[in-house]
Amino acid sequence: MHLLFSRNRNDKGNGDKSAKSSEPQKGVDFLEEIPEALEMRLRQEIQLDEELKIALSTDMTIDGKYGKDWLLATEKRLLAFNQNGKVEPDFFHVLLSEVDELEVRKLFGNNIIKVRTKDKGAEIARFSKSMASKFDPAVSEIQTLIQKSKPDKGSQDKVTGPREGFNKPKDFCSKCRRPLPEWSGGICPHCVQKRKMFSRLFEYLLPYWHVATIAMTIMFVLIGVRLVPMYLQKSLFDDVLIPGSTGKAPPNFKLLAYLAFGMIAVNILSTVLGSSREYMMAWVGHRITLDLRHKVYSHLHMLSLSFFNQRETGIIMTRVTRDVERLQEFIARGFPEMVTDTVMIMAMGGIMFRENWWLALFTLIPMPVLVILTFYFGHKMHKAFHIIWKRWAEISGILADTIPGVRVVKAFVREKHEVNRFNNKARELFQGEMNSAKLYTVFRPLMGFITFIGTIIIWFIGGGEVLRNPEFTIGALTVFQSCMMQFYAPVQSLAQLNERFQHAATSAERVFEILDNKPEIADKENAIELPDIKGHIQFKNVTFSYDGEQDALDDVSFDVQPGEMIGLAGHTGAGKTTLINLICRFYDINEGAILVDGHDIRDIKIESLRSQIGVVLQNPFLFNGTVAENIAYGKPGATMREVIAAAKAANAHEFIMNFPDGYDTVVGERGERVSGGERQRISIARAILKDPRILILDEATSSVDTETESTIQEALVRLIKGRTVFAIAHRLSTLKHSNRLLILEKGKLAEIGTHNELIEMDGIYAKLCKMQTELSKIRAW
Repeated sequence: MHLLFSRNRNDKGNGDKSAKSSEPQKGVDFLEEIPEALEMRLRQEIQLDEELKIALSTDMTIDGKYGKDWLLATEKRLLAFNQNGKVEPDFFHVLLSEVDELEVRKLFGNNIIKVRTKDKGAEIARFSKSMASKFDPAVSEIQTLIQKSKPDKGSQDKVTGPREGFNKPKDFCSKCRRPLPEWSGGICPHCVQKRKMFSRLFEYLLPYWHVATIAMTIMFVLIGVRLVPMYLQKSLFDDVLIPGSTGKAPPNFKLLAYLAFGMIAVNILSTVLGSSREYMMAWVGHRITLDLRHKVYSHLHMLSLSFFNQRETGIIMTRVTRDVERLQEFIARGFPEMVTDTVMIMAMGGIMFRENWWLALFTLIPMPVLVILTFYFGHKMHKAFHIIWKRWAEISGILADTIPGVRVVKAFVREKHEVNRFNNKARELFQGEMNSAKLYTVFRPLMGFITFIGTIIIWFIGGGEVLRNPEFTIGALTVFQSCMMQFYAPVQSLAQLNERFQHAATSAERVFEILDNKPEIADKENAIELPDIKGHIQFKNVTFSYDGEQDALDDVSFDVQPGEMIGLAGHTGAGKTTLINLICRFYDINEGAILVDGHDIRDIKIESLRSQIGVVLQNPFLFNGTVAENIAYGKPGATMREVIAAAKAANAHEFIMNFPDGYDTVVGERGERVSGGERQRISIARAILKDPRILILDEATSSVDTETESTIQEALVRLIKGRTVFAIAHRLSTLKHSNRLLILEKGKLAEIGTHNELIEMDGIYAKLCKMQTELSKIRAW
């Protein structure tokens, strides 16, 4: 039988009965000893010519209890067993060629392996976090086997992730299949091509090449100027000091004065050239930073909502600010110094070999050790800086959460908890920075000591050469020693620049990771514009899922005529907000079609669509600006008269005028300086000013008092006239006057009709109305 069971009890002591299985990945063992009962069951399920590739035991059962289940795979099929030969509920078995998707889903306390075929999906194994390093590579290997089993290449694309439209974080590298470290931020440190990455970075230098060229020319002139003092010193020793002190020649004070003034002039020229070069490179660096920061921020606004749903605010903020700043420092200072040091090493090396090639050879003795140490510590530092970056991002995330949510923190008396949470992350950052400091404090002195040994060697051998060879003067040794110091100094500087380089490499990875993200929602090449949308909305068998597992909307169909008001109701999580998100095309559907005025929503330019949709949210967002700026946000260039008219229509003008600065009142971050009802009416005024053809009201009155609700309802009546309206309301009584109501239940369209029709049906909507009526009685009591 060709089935291979590595280290099976039947193979112990009898290696010739079973050949060894070739390992799927070098250094990774996916074959564990399996129980005899499981082996017997397995032989019944697979063919004789199949070879066992994966055999791993879990530490948890599929229902979440501590126990042992088994995940197995051959080159043809995927299987899951428990120890007595049964799987949830009895046994799972599928051909690899039938698998559309295989993934590890990260939960809070454990992970689940899920598989999806064309007809169904199933959870086949569960394991604790401690076993992730074993199962993540194994799942990656199974995915490779699935790809190989596919009859055509086109079907392979479905294996590595969920259904189209869902972008889940990676747990292992798609290239080398190694697990991604915690500090990697989704970027594989083994596969990063630093040369290619920095070549991309310096593409931003091209628009300013003329300034950079002038700065580099000054740099080369400056290097030549810095060579002059060495020869002035040589003349000082050989032509002035030694002849004058030994009596071989009379004192030459005139030459001494020339040499002194020459030193001063060279120093002044060197200072002027150096300052000019530094200013030019700083200008170039800041310009590149400005361009890069603009591109990153602009690209962020092009990305889909799913990108922001999967990343913390602090992480994104760190990439736009701190990482770009590090790149600026490297471009303005690090890179010029790197070039300068490299040229200095070449220039000083050439001079030393010209002066005394035999002595120059001894200066190269420390070089191999310096190079090896630089690469060794460079790898360590790169990893350390990744960890530091992750800790900074986590701290930024805490600040981004707690500062806007300070009222909640104080209301629940959680100040100490938040301080402790911040301090814990700050201590982790401190530990990461100290680990980096330990590396640097070892690296830098070690480099200094090695170059010091080289200096001693030159003094000893060069001094002997002066004593033996009259032609090799003290002045020549001084020149050689100066060259050697300016040879080793750049070597040490390059070694120290390694820290900047690693900082920049880490930051560049982060920045380009954002720029390389493609928006999931984008215009087609032949997308059309609809300058005047009428508001005819059709859903045709629409199915959508956020995570590729559970459908948020399932086969939903309806037809809304222009000018209709549609009320959306249902239990929490029924799919109401999802339906609104799809109308705005914040996400693309998985199946079916959404039509706007007879056109597929994916064929319409996004800007053309969204520019004619107005949204009033349950928790309206106001920017940290004036009242007038917030109202005019949806219509740039609006006149003050238009702003005031919109505010009056929204019943907001009166309270705005009661502010000390009226329409120039600054509302504060997220509108915290005004009340909830005032924020809502400013939001309604913003929607009125935009004059949209399609209006979306998402729980627009749920978080205000009765008096304020009445005022807002009055404003909404003016707003909805002549528009297609979709309204989600917490209080179902506010939906009575809708033309029709759509009742959603677990992602399906359960009921549709007018208020009276649905009450007569005595279905979901009627029960919700009764529940609210009973709740009102309880509150009144």
